[in-house]
Amino acid sequence: MSVTSPDIPHDRPAGSPPATRPSRPSPPPWLIDALLGFAVFDVVAFAIAADVGGTRADPWVAYPIALVLGLLVLGRRRFPVGVLVATALVICAYYTLDLPAIGLALPVSVALYSAAVAGRLGWAVGVAAALVVASTYFRLAEGDDVRYVVGYELATTVALMAAAIALGQGSFTRRQRDEQRRHADALREQTHELEAADRLAHEREAVARDLHDVVGHHLAVVSLHANVAREALDDVDAAGTAASAALATARAELELVRTATTTALADLRATVRALRGTTAPAGLADQARIDRLEDLVRTARAAGLDVALDVDLPSGTADGTAAGAAAYRVVQEGLTNVLRHAGARGAVVRVALERSPGAPGDVLAVEVRDDGHGSQGTDDTPDRGGFGLRGLRERVAVLGGTVE
Repeated sequence: MSVTSPDIPHDRPAGSPPATRPSRPSPPPWLIDALLGFAVFDVVAFAIAADVGGTRADPWVAYPIALVLGLLVLGRRRFPVGVLVATALVICAYYTLDLPAIGLALPVSVALYSAAVAGRLGWAVGVAAALVVASTYFRLAEGDDVRYVVGYELATTVALMAAAIALGQGSFTRRQRDEQRRHADALREQTHELEAADRLAHEREAVARDLHDVVGHHLAVVSLHANVAREALDDVDAAGTAASAALATARAELELVRTATTTALADLRATVRALRGTTAPAGLADQARIDRLEDLVRTARAAGLDVALDVDLPSGTADGTAAGAAAYRVVQEGLTNVLRHAGARGAVVRVALERSPGAPGDVLAVEVRDDGHGSQGTDDTPDRGGFGLRGLRERVAVLGGTVE
């Protein structure tokens, strides 16, 4: 039996998903705001330069105000309402100075959109309505043609403002919907995880009950009878009758049975505690270590098997890791199978780091060989009812290794 497991310092599980292709990065927000601010300044400056009305004031005074309108856009994400109100006030102040006409909708459209996309729809509609009402009132008070103001300019201004607000509100609604979908997906995933954890907890409790009630009972009975037999042999020795080498051998064998069942019961209790989620002072993870392989070899030698142990690893390698625990269990199962099925007189256990084709680094190799002739079937054939080798393959496969 030989087992290979990937480089033990990493303990990487098999079947990890491939790396996903990174998405194209979007422009930083400050760059978008800077471009929008420049666009506002450019539109207003172009309207000032056109100056088809021929105003009395010096048009060069209007350009700094155009720059202020562009700079206000830079704060639209942090202060959407403040930027909207400030933009409206600057536009009102601009028109009181009898400067070139710059329109009403275009200078304020970015601020209206920003307020709407931030969820401030009421502010956007209110400020837009106030600007439209004030502009219409002053235009009519100055004697402009009612049909031109109401039928053309007002309709165009309202349409542009409404479009900016609608775009912002649409983005806000879509963002809210996406957030709700993500929240619902997270809740659904959390529910599935809780349900899976609950099912696993019930299964673990059922396994713990079966281990305790069935396996634990039989081990306890074996241990009890081994103790009774050992005490009976002690009584025979005390009486001075039939004290022989055969009795000494029987006593040694019973001591091995008692030790093995005591250890098995301790392991079983640790397993039950782990399955039930109870912290154990010295659980199976502490016992299944590469630096405790000598204990397994000592037990096999006491059972009459000549075992040679060869561990070629740097000090501390794999101790306390899943790979180290798997190596311990592989040796344990391998020696058990040799004792039960191989009819062997000797065995060799080798644990070392080796290079393996296709592996990113060294692999932990575990080998158990014997000089026996074998027996019909193995301990995981259906007629014998065992699952030792199958369990080993599953344990090693989790770490990306193989069993041969």
